[in-house]
Amino acid sequence: MKKTLGDYINLTASDNFEFPAYVATPLEPARAAVVILQEMDQRLHGESSHGTGRPARAKPERFKIGAPWRAVAEKFAAWGYLAIVPSTYNRGVYGADFGFRHEFNGSTRGWHLVRPVEPMPTDKVMLDIQAAIVHGQLNTLTGGVGLVGYCWGGLLAWRAASQLNGVRAAVSYYGGGMTLPEDAKRQAKCPVMAHFPRDKRWIAEITVGSFIAEQPAVESYVYDARYGFNAERRQAYDAASARLAQERTLGFLNDHLMSLPDPATDAMIADSTAS
Repeated sequence: MKKTLGDYINLTASDNFEFPAYVATPLEPARAAVVILQEMDQRLHGESSHGTGRPARAKPERFKIGAPWRAVAEKFAAWGYLAIVPSTYNRGVYGADFGFRHEFNGSTRGWHLVRPVEPMPTDKVMLDIQAAIVHGQLNTLTGGVGLVGYCWGGLLAWRAASQLNGVRAAVSYYGGGMTLPEDAKRQAKCPVMAHFPRDKRWIAEITVGSFIAEQPAVESYVYDARYGFNAERRQAYDAASARLAQERTLGFLNDHLMSLPDPATDAMIADSTAS
């Protein structure tokens, strides 16, 4: 894997809300950017909610991006993208631990960990995602920005594809809620790819079928795997499905982002032609 540079920055949304983001930068100038929208796991290194049944608290100044998501960003940077992971939880329960546990999958106790996220003002989170998109536009050669979201982040990616400006392509991994009627009828403003599992506990198979029928323009795939099949740290991880989805995602993003014309190169060509 190529070397990358990773660091935190602060972004400011249009309503002046400030929040952290982790940015992984390739050593060579990035042609395009990917904004990564994370699932419900904000556990920081050395912290755990085991044995309490409640989200553990972290000091606010340490509430940034968990190690798994920094690793995802660094992978995308190694593939040549400026990778930006905005902290999409800062408008909710600040400093909470939404780490996955064995009890999360289908139990009442697991839902207790999810509940603090439910009142999250998604319209405000969209402002945060837009700020991350703008940062990508301003710090890449082409200004092309794509979105890749997982779980709740997959839902946000789908919503952002229909609402926000500057999105050239969006990829949703098992976007919880995006197949329900209200979200399934959205009209994306950019090309979208969607990865779904055959996991009836979290996304009903009938709603996935309805979504695919209603959204023929979306490049949709269904995998014989569980919800969360891409996350190596989870029991649901399925290496074969994750690898195939990654190949499809990279091909999709490369087609829609890396092939964009470079304004700086075009200007140089125009100058040389004129002279």
